[in-house]
Formats: sequence, C-alpha cells, structure tokens
Amino acid sequence: MVKERNPKKENKPSLAEKLIILGILLFLLGTLSHTQIFINSIISQREHPRKEYAVQSPTSISIPSIKLETKVIEGGIVNGNWILSDDNALFLPTSGKIGEGFNTIIYAHNTDKLFGKLRNIKQADMIVVRDRTGKEFKYKVFSIENVDPQDLRKLYSTEKNIITLFTCDGWFDQSRLLVKAKLVK
Repeated sequence: MVKERNPKKENKPSLAEKLIILGILLFLLGTLSHTQIFINSIISQREHPRKEYAVQSPTSISIPSIKLETKVIEGGIVNGNWILSDDNALFLPTSGKIGEGFNTIIYAHNTDKLFGKLRNIKQADMIVVRDRTGKEFKYKVFSIENVDPQDLRKLYSTEKNIITLFTCDGWFDQSRLLVKAKLVK
C-alpha cells in the first residue's frame, strides 16, 4: 500500500517569522510616532519662536548686601544625589530658566566663597543674576526659612518670576537654608 502525500501543505508562518513581522511593525510604529513629534516641534517653533533671553541659564549671582559674588554652572540630581561643586553655585536645570517666568533654583555649598554668607541675608535684600549674554535680572528677597533636608517640596513654587537659593545650614548640616526672591526688573 502506498500512502498518498497531501499536495496541499499549509503555509503557516513559523514563530520566528511571526516575531520578525511583529518587530518590524513595532519599529515602524515607533518611527512614525517620533516623526510626528519632530513635525509638531517644527510647527510649534514656527508658530511660537523663542526669545533668546527666555532660554538662558544663569551664569553668575551677586548679593551686594552680603558681599557675595560667584559663578553659576549647571548642576542637577543624578540617581538621587545632588551634583556639587567646590568652586561654583549650581543651577538646577529641571527648574525654570531666568527670564522664563518660573521658579529658578540655584544651590551651593555653605562655604565662605559660595553660599556661606547667605545666612546673613535679610528681607528686601537685592539679588542680581546674570545670564550668558550679560543681561541682569534683579530680585528682591521675600522669604527666608530653614527647612528639613528631606522636604524638597519647599524648593518648588507655583509663584511666577522667582528665584530660590538653597544651601546646607545648621549643626552638621542638619537643615537647609531656603531664600526666595521675586523678580523686580
């Protein structure tokens, strides 16, 4: 007896072929998504061109009443740790940039050449911040407080056009000195 082979073999794709097709589809979907984001950003820039001064990071800070003047560089928080400098104050890039209308956060070590003199600041003292173009932004102090180092909510504010200065304070740096000032010019 001879067995007859079925000439109609089913052409079902294998698991590997299915995975390859799925991968290609996901790639195309991601590419289309990024293309749309790119197109929207170009349209947005045409409709709302940015003013150059509105995107500046601070480059220096001066507080004449306490004879403080220092450079400001970009800092940040990486893996829960603050980026620090022994020579410069630092701008928190996730906060607002000066001239943008938001809260700009600048922090530094509590040393004589950085924010050590900040404990002598008083209400209504003036703070001058400059951007890389040399434009000056003048702020008037309206709040000075010591806060718990773990309470980072105090750093952030919904108030417009303010600057927040932040440094260690107290015995063994057990608290943080927080100074807030409002843009006056």
